Amino acid sequence: MPRVRWRVILPVVMLIVSMLLMLLAKKQESMLRRMGTGWEVPARILNCIINGPGYYLSALIPVPLPQSLDSRLDNDGARLLGIAFFWFLIGLSMDRRRIGRSLGQRHPIPVGILFTFGALVCGVFGIGLGVVELGDATFWDLIALYPFRSSHSMALAFVIWLLALSGYFLRRALILARQSLSPAR
Repeated sequence: MPRVRWRVILPVVMLIVSMLLMLLAKKQESMLRRMGTGWEVPARILNCIINGPGYYLSALIPVPLPQSLDSRLDNDGARLLGIAFFWFLIGLSMDRRRIGRSLGQRHPIPVGILFTFGALVCGVFGIGLGVVELGDATFWDLIALYPFRSSHSMALAFVIWLLALSGYFLRRALILARQSLSPAR
């Protein structure tokens, strides 16, 4: 039975899904012209929700794309590299865990420190963004009334992703700390 290579399948599938959502967002843009400012199309919000930090953080890294391709993808084509990298890391983690070579098996202390740092960074940014964004009463009104039209849904998804990643990194750091403190076998 052939093994599934998650580090290949996840990025490819998510790139295809993201490109389809970007094409759909381009078609939905005409709907926004009548609504005024502050609104997003549902396809872009869904793309942000499923791709999490890969969607947001890739906007910070300029990726040169041909203008014709980028305009067809609703000027979000530069985000594809970050999306692919994010899902590659998740797939790599799944592959390594499946074969029994999870990160930190050889050097648990440095990797535990790295996971602790990741938990702190994701937790601080998640809580900070959550306090800033989620503290507004109109935020919750817009989420309740227009969940797939308000850009506030994208901020809520990013906060949830950051807090989930913080929990994952914290869990992995605690596992590695327990392994490094246990007597050698």
